[in-house]
Amino acid sequence: MTSRNVIDERALLVKFQSGDKLAFDQIFTMFHSSLVFFADKLLLNIGMEISKDIVLDIFLKLHDRRENFETLSNIKAFLYISVRNSCLKVIEKEKVNQQRFDLYSMNVDEFDNNVLDIILQTEVYQELYHAIELLPEQYKLIMQKIVNGDTPREISEELGIPVSTINTQKSRAISLLRKSLSGAGIAVLLIYS
Repeated sequence: MTSRNVIDERALLVKFQSGDKLAFDQIFTMFHSSLVFFADKLLLNIGMEISKDIVLDIFLKLHDRRENFETLSNIKAFLYISVRNSCLKVIEKEKVNQQRFDLYSMNVDEFDNNVLDIILQTEVYQELYHAIELLPEQYKLIMQKIVNGDTPREISEELGIPVSTINTQKSRAISLLRKSLSGAGIAVLLIYS
């Protein structure tokens, strides 16, 4: 003999699976408050709004998968497991954010110095590239390749010019660049000498 609760549960489940809004609302009401409380405790009370958002997202997933559940116990298990997993993702993301913040705050001076160094390097290289653009065409081509890391031998093979000619034109280009660059630009230029 089946009890009245089992029949009511089965009827609710059939309506829920067919997309009945009132059945969904009833299941929502049945579990929502306890799930928000559960999420808030798992998240160590970092914010009730986050807990509510997680629970609402899980109910949307429940609605999308409503046809897959055979009992209210399955629904309850799905809801609690899904909320737990979502909370763990939030905690992991929060932990990563906290680690980034800790690393940043520990190294803020070093980070600022690195940013300034990068800005200065960028400005110096921009000055160098601009000066290279003003060179005669053959010198410009050779210096662009040198700055991009090509060796005189590689440039020689690519252009079909002897290595000695590449080195001579490189020296002449460097001599012209020294006249137009600032101290920092000359220092960078020495790397390619």
